[in-house]
Amino acid sequence: MRPPIPRSPAGRALAISAIAVVLLVAGVVLARAVGTPDDRVPAGVSIAGIPVGGLTPAQAERAVAGQAGAPTGVVVVDRPGEPGFPMRVPVADLAPIPRARVAVERAMEQPSLAQRILREIGLGSDREIALDYRVEGAALNRLVARVKKQLTRAPRDAAVRVADGALTLTAARDGRRVREVRLRAALMRLPERVVVPVAAVAPAVDDDAARTARIRAERLAQGPVRVTNRARSATLPRRTLLRALTFTPAAGAIAVGIDPDAIAPVLRETFGPLEREPVSARFRVSGERVEVVPGRAGRTVDAAGVARALERGAGARSVRVRITTIAPALTTAQAREMGITELVSEFSTPYACCQPRVTNIKRGAAIMDGTIIPEGGTFSLNEVLGERTTARGFVPAPQINAGKLEDAVGGGVSQIATTMFNAAFFAGLHLVSHTPHEFWITRYPPGREATVSWGGPELIVENDWPAAMLVKAEATDEGITIRLYSSKLGRRVTTTSSDNAVAGTAFTSTYTRKVYRGDDVIRDENWSWTYKEPPPD
Repeated sequence: MRPPIPRSPAGRALAISAIAVVLLVAGVVLARAVGTPDDRVPAGVSIAGIPVGGLTPAQAERAVAGQAGAPTGVVVVDRPGEPGFPMRVPVADLAPIPRARVAVERAMEQPSLAQRILREIGLGSDREIALDYRVEGAALNRLVARVKKQLTRAPRDAAVRVADGALTLTAARDGRRVREVRLRAALMRLPERVVVPVAAVAPAVDDDAARTARIRAERLAQGPVRVTNRARSATLPRRTLLRALTFTPAAGAIAVGIDPDAIAPVLRETFGPLEREPVSARFRVSGERVEVVPGRAGRTVDAAGVARALERGAGARSVRVRITTIAPALTTAQAREMGITELVSEFSTPYACCQPRVTNIKRGAAIMDGTIIPEGGTFSLNEVLGERTTARGFVPAPQINAGKLEDAVGGGVSQIATTMFNAAFFAGLHLVSHTPHEFWITRYPPGREATVSWGGPELIVENDWPAAMLVKAEATDEGITIRLYSSKLGRRVTTTSSDNAVAGTAFTSTYTRKVYRGDDVIRDENWSWTYKEPPPD
């Protein structure tokens, strides 16, 4: 039975007022609970002790990133039973980075309406979000590299070797590698302990392959083997065959062979008199004409053929050896095809006898004499002469450096450059690179000269004619002459130059060159060079 409602007006008013207050408070609580915006962290939430309730995600992330302290402790990196482990790595050494965004995403999870109402009336609880860290970059790379260096082990292939006149086996052994991706993933979570994950690495050649190779090697080396050619014969004893064995890993197996160079000395003891060195064709100059002196093929014992025969017929007791022909480096036919038949250009420059620079000029001329510039090929004076050193016969002599004369090993070879430049100039060749001296030297044509030094400047000439070019250099006590021999092919060169050269002064020299083939001008060139005043004596 319901209690009686007060009938007096005052009682009814009091009851209505109490109900109204309750409803108002409930409405306010409900409004606050429902009105919490979803784009902000719910009230009462902390991340690692940092209050973030009511903040936007960006504000919360900045707060966590700025206020979160660095974690303490160590990470134990272990590989039980391995030397150097466990490694105890302070967490601070790994430069951990707080995963603020992940923590904020968890903090943004909205509570239920009931949870919100309870919090509004003081019966709910605050929510604490744990903060995780990650490691990456240089600190992680250094730790992984350290672990890999400690644990990585290359596999060992099974092998066959000759030792003390016998064939021995070396057993295969697995290698080991660190499973780097897994190790990195584990370390990034900063666990208290990580057991390093590893994987076995199988050798490329196993023990069965080595045993098969040893059986073949025993057959190849069982000797003695008789090697014959007509009335001559030689014997390859077992010790020689053992020394000649080769073992080459290939596709999981071991290829067993015979090294021709190891059996050649024994074969030459018998068949050496049948051998002959090849002789290359050469060019003989007579006046302005050039003739080809024929070359001659050589003969040699075909040790490679004997090795192949032994490999094909493993266990054979007798094989034949051939005496094979060796072509010379330059055959007679190749020399004639070069088209070197006559003098096409020459140039001479003088010098005073017997100075150190003359020693260098003579040495350089001897090195370059006989050089052949192939059709379409280039001539680099530095490449031809090589570095000028005392060990190669060059001596200290004056040369120009930064406008001054100073001694340097090889000083004077620029006269070779100037002489070669002018010979190429009048042959009509393409002048790729040349640099005149800083001041004029009166023994050279103004402007039309060149200097060289090891490392630069350089003299480079291209033979852009359809025939090879033979370079002949002759250095006497009075001067050097360079002659170029090829086929004239209707070439003709004309030149003009300014006439304002005065020794001991600064001046500008200009000169030209036109190269004709028949009546056609195939090259029309102009050069200019300004000389400085030479230094005082």
